[in-house]
Amino acid sequence: MQKQPPPHSLFWAGIDLAKATFEAALWGHEEFRTMRGRSFPRGKEGASALLAWLREQAGPGGRIGLVMEATATFAEELGTWLLDLDPGLHVAIVNPLQTSAFLRSLGLRNKTDNLDAKALAHYGAERRPVPWEKPRSELATLKDLARVRMDLVHARTAMALRLKDHARASKPAAKAMASVIRTLDAQIKVLEGEIRKQLQAHAALAQQADRMDSVIGVGLLTAVTVMTELGDLRRFARSRQLTAFAGMSPRRKESGTSVHGKPRLCKQGSTRVRAALYLAASAAVRFNPDMKALYDRLLTQGKARRGDWLSVRSCANFSSSCGPSSRPTMTGFPAPEPPEGNASCYLDGELTTSLNISLPPLRSSPRCRRGRLTSLGPQPS
Repeated sequence: MQKQPPPHSLFWAGIDLAKATFEAALWGHEEFRTMRGRSFPRGKEGASALLAWLREQAGPGGRIGLVMEATATFAEELGTWLLDLDPGLHVAIVNPLQTSAFLRSLGLRNKTDNLDAKALAHYGAERRPVPWEKPRSELATLKDLARVRMDLVHARTAMALRLKDHARASKPAAKAMASVIRTLDAQIKVLEGEIRKQLQAHAALAQQADRMDSVIGVGLLTAVTVMTELGDLRRFARSRQLTAFAGMSPRRKESGTSVHGKPRLCKQGSTRVRAALYLAASAAVRFNPDMKALYDRLLTQGKARRGDWLSVRSCANFSSSCGPSSRPTMTGFPAPEPPEGNASCYLDGELTTSLNISLPPLRSSPRCRRGRLTSLGPQPS
């Protein structure tokens, strides 16, 4: 039987991801009882079989949209396989917080992979999420290096605290833990060296990292984390879009005359970006005179001091503005060139001086602040 066309231009399918398989359901504009579902093995063969099934069901000329939750690395992995097979697909990877709220609003009494896939298809048909942008290979490599390095840093910190805070009855156990810490230290240095090599091999990435690193309080590793977790910053037309995407926009809680909660970070974005920018902002409000002046001025206006979220948001605006100067503005034309002696840092086509922030000129010489990794050049052994 010929399927009725969707009310919009796309046939939406939902995909629920798991470790070994993924469940697909179609189409989002149909009722739950008439939707069809099928399970596929996780892998390139499963992605190819899924695409063949979708094309068969959509018919000739049918445009297909797929929506899935950001589940670990499974979503990006499947999205990459599908886009390699058909670059014209509309693949959307959405925040699980949003889809979870949508699924609860449907009032489903059961929770299965098949139902989740059908609900995701309905989410795509109703909300029509924007397509996911596949990262460039060099940026994906840099992201993997930065993430694994951060995982090793966290493991080293946990091991060091266990060794420091608890007396060990067994000396061999303490020696083994100390050996693990030394191994982690060595591997962290190896990964930092690979990060430098990756930046040196790609001039555009090195230039963007150096621009971010030119802000006092932002080190190279912070710049790399922001670059890799947020992707191409030119897709954000406004700095506020970036702070919202990173989960660093303020969240107000007010209701009637009795509820007046203090503003907090919404925390609906990348935890890695927030952690990196929080530490950078904490250093900036102490050592960057312009950031300190801005922070003090906001405090005098009655803004909350808790968590330094104001400085975190300002630091996010810095990162947004320190992208390539060819970033399109809201009018679709490139932003104007900055005057000499100032960094090419713009917010919505306007100089950051509109926020009473003056940035230092770009510096090409290597710098090392407080022993942090801040130079693209070779490091002394």
